[in-house]
Amino acid sequence: MQKKELSKLVLTTLLTGSVLWGGTAFAADENLQEFSLDTMVVTATRTKMSVKEAPSAVQVVDSKKLEQTQAKTLHDALKGALGVNVFNDFQGRSNVSIRGSESRHVLIMVDGKRLGGELSYNSANAWDVDRIRMEDVERVEIIRGPAGALYGSDAMGGVINVITKTPNKNIAEINYEYGWYENGNGAGYKSNLYLQGAENNYSYKINAGLNKNRPYEVSEGNDANFYGKEQPLSLNVGYTFDNGNKLSADFSRIKEENEQNSKSVTHRVINMGMMGEVPQESTAYSTVANDNKRTDYALTYNGNDDKHDWMIRTYKSVYDKNYTSIKDTYKKLFIMGNWRDQAHEAPSVKQDTVKRTLSVIEGKDTINLSDKHKMTAGFEYRQDKSEGTRLKKKSTPLPGAGNNVHDAYDEAEINYLAAYVQDEFRPDKKWLIIPSVRFDHSDKFGNEVTSRLATTYNAADDVRIKAVLGQGYKTPTVNELYHYWEMYTGMAMGPTYYNYGKFFEGNPDLKPEKSLSYELAIEKDFGENSTIHLGVFRNEVKDLIKDYYTGVNTNSTTHPGLVGIDNIMTYRNIPEALQQGVELYGSHKLAKDLYLNAGYTFLDAKDKTSNKRLTDRAKHQFTMGISYQPENIYAWDLSFDLVSNINYYFNNGDKSTMGNFVYETKDFTIANIMASRHLNKDTKIYLGIDNISNHQNFGNYADGNLGRLYRVGMEYKF
Repeated sequence: MQKKELSKLVLTTLLTGSVLWGGTAFAADENLQEFSLDTMVVTATRTKMSVKEAPSAVQVVDSKKLEQTQAKTLHDALKGALGVNVFNDFQGRSNVSIRGSESRHVLIMVDGKRLGGELSYNSANAWDVDRIRMEDVERVEIIRGPAGALYGSDAMGGVINVITKTPNKNIAEINYEYGWYENGNGAGYKSNLYLQGAENNYSYKINAGLNKNRPYEVSEGNDANFYGKEQPLSLNVGYTFDNGNKLSADFSRIKEENEQNSKSVTHRVINMGMMGEVPQESTAYSTVANDNKRTDYALTYNGNDDKHDWMIRTYKSVYDKNYTSIKDTYKKLFIMGNWRDQAHEAPSVKQDTVKRTLSVIEGKDTINLSDKHKMTAGFEYRQDKSEGTRLKKKSTPLPGAGNNVHDAYDEAEINYLAAYVQDEFRPDKKWLIIPSVRFDHSDKFGNEVTSRLATTYNAADDVRIKAVLGQGYKTPTVNELYHYWEMYTGMAMGPTYYNYGKFFEGNPDLKPEKSLSYELAIEKDFGENSTIHLGVFRNEVKDLIKDYYTGVNTNSTTHPGLVGIDNIMTYRNIPEALQQGVELYGSHKLAKDLYLNAGYTFLDAKDKTSNKRLTDRAKHQFTMGISYQPENIYAWDLSFDLVSNINYYFNNGDKSTMGNFVYETKDFTIANIMASRHLNKDTKIYLGIDNISNHQNFGNYADGNLGRLYRVGMEYKF
């Protein structure tokens, strides 16, 4: 179906619904009674709706699951989620893929708010998966599939919305966890204090933490991870007026002080005149300081009555990065059977700064028009502004007499204006039809219209059929348009020593990515204890943005500041990519306190132009979780989950070289276990093991698993 045809269909449905408006007020209570046994979500439609009722593929990780698995970060919360793959790259970034999407196609929000984060193409939201803490979280809502008609750009693969707690009583909690890997390397501690209170019309909550992790040394002088100190802090203050309207202010900050060390040794033979040819050894020690700070501010005013549920909000997210690389090189000569010091080169220092500011004003209103129609309409203004040493437009000259790439500094911004409308139309008790359409305008890419048509049909009291036809899109980021950054290491090629690295440059001619998706699913309940879901999905992506290697360049005129040999990397649009597959999952209550959930996803993800598979994706993924939740709090509470990736397609870093990548498949399983119990009504202890099978993978193109992790912790409430 063409985009224009889908837009017409959605608009026709909306207009048809407007003609049929009439009758009594929307019967929200009946809806709650009909699906009273189900979890409510807000992300799928921007309104409260049960998971059973929502046409979208939705999964909720609730507070009970977060507590039982002792999830401390969003990464922990996503373990075992169906169709979700969370893998760490060699820098420790937790990339998230939903149904084979790229991490940058997953929109991550906190209470519906976007986060200002990294500029980098392949880590746009990856670090945030480990930055977002769970102590203040009520639930995590996961939407599988494009959601552009409600959320605009960045939601091509899906949406993860972290819903924080609403303070309604006085609570104080302290928790501390210590962890270590199988060989004693790495890990560290996490500590947190959470306070909330409510009295009369006022409420507040404070969440403060201090986390520290150690280096994981994979070989002498080489760390697999960034390590250091992290300090998260958040504050919320709210006031509820006598008419029920609420005004709330949020402030949060996370501060990181990280570093990573590496060591490289190269050998060559040099001519020493009368001494002839002499072996030389060069040892380079590199230290990278990666300090980050993000500060978020938000002011929200909202209210509801029998007719309306509205919200208006303004917020700002400011992200600052300071990246400093220091390299010391020592040289020795092999003379008369001994290694002798030759020289210590002056340290080379390279510093990068990045600042990204996201400023948003948004509002929405959900109107109960009748017993058949609930209309939601909203608007959004968003400014995404970036500046720093890793950006340069083609028209911006390099500063300084040296005309060096490391002196580059530029700024750029993209402004967005959007409006959307959605109708929840119920022609009868069996049908729910939800058309939605969104108009986006940006000063860089012009206008974009995205539409979605979704439905749930209750074929019987225990059988539901769901279908979704929707669009998604993503505009190129400032980084993809204006990237200008050189990263390098020392390397020997034959008898000669070169500085050898990568030079990233943006492509200002990139086009927005667009997608059209189809979903069809059937669900059946077996009494109150079991549910099974079978679905198929297909997501066709056009103009997919990919980074690629253009070749080696030694021309300092076209690329000033090159340090010998550089591999030039840039970005381009792939005409067409495809992600399609099958999902099967279900849940079953095995006994009074024993629960089972299991799932299987078949994924076919490929570049249709070359007919090659997309990397870092498994063709078959199995998930399983078993939990024992006794009513007696002094008994052990147990949780076990696993994710098996079969036929996982990846770039083998041990065999690959720049410009000559080697791709292979592998099978691996990540399983985790957690046990907890109360010592008294206020104190809980827990013991857990992550990655029981001790799956490890290192290297520049690895999924970054560091191995088996042991966790010990305690919680105290007062």
